[in-house]
Amino acid sequence: MSEVSLVKMIRRFRISPIFFINKIWGLTPQPLKEEFKIVAQTAPLDDFKEEWFEPFVKGEHITWQQWVYFLAIEKGLRGEAPKRISIKSGHGSGKSCLLSMTIIWFLFCFKESQVPCTAPTADQLHDVLWKELFKWIDKIQIEEVKELFLCQDKYIRIKESPKTWFARARTGQKENPEALAGIHSEHVFLCVDESSGVHNRVYEVAEGSLTSDNVLVVLIGNPVRNEGYFYDTHHVDKDAWQNLSFNSEESPIVDWAYVDRIIAKYGKDSEEYFIRVKGEFIGESKMDEKGWINLLVENDLHYTTDELFKGSKKLGIDPSGEGQDTTEWGLRDVFKFKCIATEKISNPKTISSKTLTLCDYYEIIDGKEIAIDNFGVGADVSKNIAVATQGKMDCYGVNVGDDPDDKELFLNIRGELFWRLRTWLKAGGMIVTNAQLKAELLSIKFKRNLKGKIVIMPKEQMKREGLKSPNKADAFSLTFYKEYENIKKDKEIEEQLDEMEEEELYPGLGV
Repeated sequence: MSEVSLVKMIRRFRISPIFFINKIWGLTPQPLKEEFKIVAQTAPLDDFKEEWFEPFVKGEHITWQQWVYFLAIEKGLRGEAPKRISIKSGHGSGKSCLLSMTIIWFLFCFKESQVPCTAPTADQLHDVLWKELFKWIDKIQIEEVKELFLCQDKYIRIKESPKTWFARARTGQKENPEALAGIHSEHVFLCVDESSGVHNRVYEVAEGSLTSDNVLVVLIGNPVRNEGYFYDTHHVDKDAWQNLSFNSEESPIVDWAYVDRIIAKYGKDSEEYFIRVKGEFIGESKMDEKGWINLLVENDLHYTTDELFKGSKKLGIDPSGEGQDTTEWGLRDVFKFKCIATEKISNPKTISSKTLTLCDYYEIIDGKEIAIDNFGVGADVSKNIAVATQGKMDCYGVNVGDDPDDKELFLNIRGELFWRLRTWLKAGGMIVTNAQLKAELLSIKFKRNLKGKIVIMPKEQMKREGLKSPNKADAFSLTFYKEYENIKKDKEIEEQLDEMEEEELYPGLGV
């Protein structure tokens, strides 16, 4: 190839990453069907649909979603749209691949360019993005181009000028707000993976670069939080960004085992499915100005006047001492929950005594059907019960601040218990009518932290915001501790109950 031809090709590379991808890796966009070629020329990029495209062929195509992303970059380069692109995406849509291709394209095409890359965790940054970068550099089909790159643990450098021409990996955390700062070049590409989990302070430090028309900015990630910089790029600041949405189920490279696992674990109508598969923010209409969302709404609550408990039962106890809070006892079977006792002034002995009285009355004979909040005076209750029953009633003492079973989704046990309560109620579980319990349940709020984990608003914060301590609701939530140990027993009971008449199961409800 002549020097003039090479210069022309590089110029085309600069304005078209799609052309670059074709020449460097031999890949073309997933083809449009003939009947959609005209409409695709004028349609907004976020209106493109899976059904517009011919089948995807691995090793020949980039996916239609990846193609739409690169079209957005080209629009930005032509000045037709902002050079700031924000993508909310489900899992498995090939986002690490497209970021890697973009980084390689940018480094090759722009002399002494600099690419600060960040993500909320080192695992995401080094084990996912950097690993993908190494893979695509190794796949470069033109050996002279491949030889330009020097791959290191935290840098991808161009050998011609390694100190001033590079991509850099730094985690984006509150303790490290300089992840996107300290860059000095005429050509800059800011790359943020799992953007929702990057602390606002990181974006604030980089704000000058983020708003510059000369800088290419790409944010991408699961929309796990309804607050923060990434959320704002799709809402109050959306006019300054090109916004795209990638639904994993519409991706031809989706890992269906992952999708099936999310559906099996959380359900197809769950928020996890909408966030991690469909790539959608959830609960926005119910969110307050601080990003908190009501755990339950009025329509989630179902009531019964039936106070007869059947089958296996779970007793939850939220203890208190001599302060303003009360000690609460709540009982639940497969179908219903009832607040069964309250005590204004308590100590471990009175709580233990009343618990044993209630166990006699409701025929609870297994200590594993009792869960007690172990905080404060509750720490001695389970011990007192064990002593009083000579070890026959060995109850669960629960520290709700401990790690949950599902560490991926919840910050602590408290969040996991309330989420199980929520799921049970939404599935049709009922409460024996109690005005105070209703008020407490409707006051519980949650949000997701930077790691996307569900957090229930702490009691202390509820009190600061003028909300009453949810003592009855806490007792209710404790009935879901070790929930799955009784699944077999509950199934046997349900089979027995299925043989009974509905009128007997739910008297007075008219069903």
